[in-house]
Amino acid sequence: MTKTEIVEALKKMTTEERLELIETASKMIREEIYTNSEINAHKQVSLAEAAEIMRPFYEEGSEFVVFADQDTEDFYEYEDYA
Repeated sequence: MTKTEIVEALKKMTTEERLELIETASKMIREEIYTNSEINAHKQVSLAEAAEIMRPFYEEGSEFVVFADQDTEDFYEYEDYA
């Protein structure tokens, strides 16, 4: 069934039927999201694997490092901070 056919069928339904359809569709989507999140929850990586995955984000010249404070001086020692 095409999207156009679905819209045409919706136009022929009563408001109550449309609301029931929306509730059913919402429930199906929530169940699908829950099922997919359960599957993904079982995919665990070790701390070393996670570190390797994140390494490119912390390497010199990466876009992420631009936002990091490279100043190693302690902030509390500044006298004229705001």
